[in-house]
This record gives sequence, structure tokens and C-alpha cells, in this order.
Amino acid sequence: MRGSIRSEPALASDMLFRKVTPLFKETRLQVSIAALFAVLVLPALGGIIAFSYYANERTLREMSQGFMDRARDDAVASVAVLLDPVISALRIVAAVEANEPGYFRRDSSGDVLYRALESAPQIDAIYTSFDDGYHRVVTRIDDDRRRSDPRIKPNANWHMSWIAPYDSSGVRPRVRHRMFYATWPYVIDQYDVTFATDVREMPQYRGAHDRHAVAVSEPTINPDTGAPIIAVGYPIERDGLVVGVVTANITMGVLSEFLGSHRASPNAITVIANRLGTMIAHPVPAQVVRRQDGKLVVAKITELQDAQIVAAVAERTARGEDRFTFTAAGQEYVALFSALPGSATWDWEVGVVAPTDDFVGSLRRTSQALILVMLAVALVESVLIHYMARVISRPIEAVSAQIEEVQSLRFGTALPATSRIREIGQLQRALTLLNNALRSFSVFVPVDIVHDLIDSGRPLTPGVEHRFLTMLFSDVEGFTTLSEELSPQQLSEQTSGYFETVTAALVGEKATIDKFIGDAVMAFWGAPKEVDDHPFRACVAALRASQRMNRLNERWMAEGRKPMRTRFGLHCSDVVVGNVGSPDRLSYTVMGDGVNVASRIEGLNKQFGTSICISESVYEIVSSRVIVRPLGLTSVKGRKQEIMVYELLGIQGSADPDLCENPCETS
Repeated sequence: MRGSIRSEPALASDMLFRKVTPLFKETRLQVSIAALFAVLVLPALGGIIAFSYYANERTLREMSQGFMDRARDDAVASVAVLLDPVISALRIVAAVEANEPGYFRRDSSGDVLYRALESAPQIDAIYTSFDDGYHRVVTRIDDDRRRSDPRIKPNANWHMSWIAPYDSSGVRPRVRHRMFYATWPYVIDQYDVTFATDVREMPQYRGAHDRHAVAVSEPTINPDTGAPIIAVGYPIERDGLVVGVVTANITMGVLSEFLGSHRASPNAITVIANRLGTMIAHPVPAQVVRRQDGKLVVAKITELQDAQIVAAVAERTARGEDRFTFTAAGQEYVALFSALPGSATWDWEVGVVAPTDDFVGSLRRTSQALILVMLAVALVESVLIHYMARVISRPIEAVSAQIEEVQSLRFGTALPATSRIREIGQLQRALTLLNNALRSFSVFVPVDIVHDLIDSGRPLTPGVEHRFLTMLFSDVEGFTTLSEELSPQQLSEQTSGYFETVTAALVGEKATIDKFIGDAVMAFWGAPKEVDDHPFRACVAALRASQRMNRLNERWMAEGRKPMRTRFGLHCSDVVVGNVGSPDRLSYTVMGDGVNVASRIEGLNKQFGTSICISESVYEIVSSRVIVRPLGLTSVKGRKQEIMVYELLGIQGSADPDLCENPCETS
């Protein structure tokens, strides 16, 4: 083998590299830089936005619970604001009757009831009722009441009526004595009407009477106004006995207005209902009532037009929870239900339902905007990265392309150091040096050796091998005399032309130029790379070199210069070829008897007056394809045995002017 044998670890490493390398698909540097940016920057940016979004969403959801609690607390406070003044007024009225029994059976007692009515705007009517059936009431007069009774004068603003106790027989019809006031206490009209209702059977009366405490009725429709009202009763006690009940009818308008103005969020709804589901208050008062069989009735919470409230009630029943998040009609809501303080007395609870978008919607919109901004930034950054990657990668890719040319020994013009990046500029300058070095190296060393050196990646070491090669020697006839006749400049120019012409013809037929020895050229075929049919190729190369030199000589003579007549000798045999020398300085060459024979055969041209002589060993291989003239057996210096020598004249059947006989050339 040519060269030294590689170590086993080196071979194993090389095999591992060859197995692993195909696993990684090669990509362009520009694409790699852009992909690296996308992989490192975009996920990080997306992760930051996602983390910020989820952290902020968690915070806002926690804040939403606070808003819900505040809405609940506001509703509780509104109920207290609604009921506490009413109960205080009822307590005062009851105390008046307890301290002065029979006080509210006099018409002058209407002043106390009037002042109690005026103490709270939510009180629609206030009345005292007793166990014997006596009843006195003071009410407000509004448009609804005027419409309910055409006899009420348009300028009436207040009303008081009283009903006498039941008689002993219980058959006399009860009469309601009505008086109307434009300004209290000036009566502008009065009339009597029959009255069949037994106030003592009303829920608030029975509740307050039986429990000796405040009682609140279920919501009902006031027959005079058509509006929902709640009756609050307070017992009138004397000597520990309940003798009557003072009652206030409360309208829910004030409570509805409060719920409408105190929302947990812009689209939240707060409602109040009792445990049976009957509506107490709604931000839209009209939703508290509905018409059934031609009559107005108080609506149930499950009959509301607000689909989210109805869905929340159903979800609460299914879950058994008072605080939860649910989805209705494709939208997410948060719900809170809570019993009101004092529920043992009036059994109310508040419900708050709000879409989560009210709390996190702005965050989602901001996040969406951030995503759009991120995409826009990523797009701009991608363009900039693409541009910068191109700026960085183009000189590197050019360097890579130049390295590939250098690796294949195609020496183009090295790139100037144009990159502003110092390391790339240094790489370009290093490549220029490498290009020049290899170009120079290839001039002195056979190109195939340089190829092998680059491809193998291993250093040259001394080592030879036996090969069957074809050797060629050439020289210039009378070179010594010619060199004396020419000036150094002329000699250098013509010698360079001679070497260039001959080596081009030889390399064209895959010859390896060994060396230049003065005016002689030494070349061979079959090493370092195998060459098919190299004896024949050597004959073709010698004929081309000879004919091209003839034409070059004709041009020189036409220019008045001296010709350089060239002679060639060819021989093929087994020789030793490889790197010869020391580890510090090597030469790739051939050695052996065959080299000497080839050199001596070239010298026979002078003896026979020929241009190309080939040995018998060459002729035996190419005899059927060449035209030769036998020159006879002759001895060569250094050999005892004579050899047969032939003059090479051309290639049989060739029409190439370089390869046919002289008549072909001149015809």
C-alpha cells in the first residue's frame, strides 16, 4: 500500500464519524441562524406572554371573587337600608299604641302614621290592625292608584282610611271610610266603600302575632298599583299580649334601583329572592312580575329572562355549591349565592352572576393584542434576522464554496476580506493563504497526491508500493547550445512555453508529472490513481505533445526565435512508486529499472534521429492500435540484455491531426 497504515483507533473514529454524520441533515447557515432565532427567541417570548397572561388571569379571577363578595355585601346592605328604617318606624308606631291604648282609633292618629310613612320613601302604606278588626291606614297616592280608582281626584297625594271593628253579629257589611289629601292634613275628598278583606289573616299579621317579632310576607302584587310589594309586620303588645300589628307595605323600586347601580361588573346581575325562588328584587323591576291567566303575579327566579341567572340556579342545584364557575351559551360565568342576615325572619338570599370576561376580558384582549404585536415584532425581527443572517452567512458561504473549490483543486480567485466581522475576515484571509499555498503545492506535487491528501485528511508519510506503470521522459534537442544562444529572458520564456505545452498534453491523458530535470520532463501513468489502458494513453500523450511542440516551434521560427525540438521515450514495467524521503521532506516518485530504461529509450532518439521511441513492452500492449517503425534491437546503458525499440508514428485509424502519421497531418 502507498503511504503508512492507519492506526485502529483512527479507523474506528473515522467509521463512527461516517455513521453519525448522515443522521444530521445539512442546512444553510442563513437558515440555521433564522431557525436558531425562532427556536430560542419566539418560544421565550411566547412563554413570557403566556406566563404573564395566566398569572394576571389568576390575579384577576381572585379579584373577581372580591368584586362578587362586594356586590353581595352591597345587596345585603341595601336590604338593611330598605328594612331597618321601616322596622324602626313600625317599632315607634307600636310603642305609641302600647303607651296609649286606643290612640289609632282617633282620626288625629293619622298624623303619626303620615310621619312614619314619610320617614322612608320605600314605604308605600302603613297601617295598624287590631284583633277586634279595627284597621287604620295611610298610603301614598300615585298614578297607578289613580288609574285603579277613577274617583280619586287628580290632585290627591295622600290617603287615609279606617274600618270599624267587627260587630257582635258579624253580618253587617264592613265599610272603609276613605279620605284624600292634596296636602296633609287638609281633606279634599272622602267617600266610603265596602271592605271584605280580613287583615288579621294576612301572613305578616299572623307571623308577627304568633312570634311576637317582626314578620315579613311573601312578595305579592298590590291590587291598587299592580306593583310587587312586601308587607312587614310588627306586633303591638300590651301586658305581654299581642293586641294588634302595625304593618308597612314596601315597594321594591328603591331596592331594584340600588341593585341596578351597584353591579359587581358592567354585565353582572344581582338579584334577591326568597328560598322558595320567588323574586324580591331585580335591577329591571319589570322582570319581577309576569302575567299569568290575565293577572299579574310575582315571577319565580327560574322564570327570569336572564338566561345566565336561570342557568346559575340550575347549576347550583346540581352542584350543591354557593360559589362556582359555569358555562352557559358558550360563555363562562362566575356565580355567588348567599343567605341574607336575618334570613330566619324573612328567608331571603342574594344571587350575583357575572361573565368572567368582565374581569379577564380586557386581559384576554390585551393578550391577543400582545400576540399580534409579538407576531409583528417576530415578522420584523425575522426580516432583520434574515438580512443579518445573509450579511453574516454570505461571506461564510462564499468561503465554504471557495473551500470546496480548493478541495477539488479548482483554484479560482480567492475572495478578498470584505466582511466587517473580524473572525470572518480572518477566515477569508486564511482561505486566500490556503488557496495560494495549495496552488503552489500542486505545482510541485502531483495533483492526485494533493487530492488524496485532502480527501483522506491524513498527513503524508514515507512509503512505497509496487505498481505496473508507464513512464515517459522528454528533453529538448541541443538544449545546452540553445541556452547559450538565447538571453536568460528568452530562454525562460521559451522553456516555460515548452513545459506548459508538454505537461498540458500529458495531464490531458491523466499523466502524473513527476518532476522537471533541467530541460527534461518525467511523467508516469497508473499512480497514485489507477489509470485504465495507461500504455496507450501514454502513446497518445506523447504524440499530442510532439505535434503541439512542432506547431509551437513553427510559430517561434515565424517570430524569429530558435525552435525547441522535443524528443520522447516511453517504457512500461513493474516499478516502485510512493513517497520517498524523510518525514520532514518527501517526494512522490517512481524508482526502479523501468525508470532507467524509459530514460535511456528517450536518449535513443538522438541515435536514430527520431522524436518518439517506445519500448517493446509498450508496443506489445498497444501494437494493434498504433503505427510504428521498428528501429531494431539495441542495448541501453545499465542493461546487458538488448531490447527492441520502435518509433511511434501515430494512432491507427485516427483523423486527429495530433495522432495520425505525417501524411495525414500534411494532407
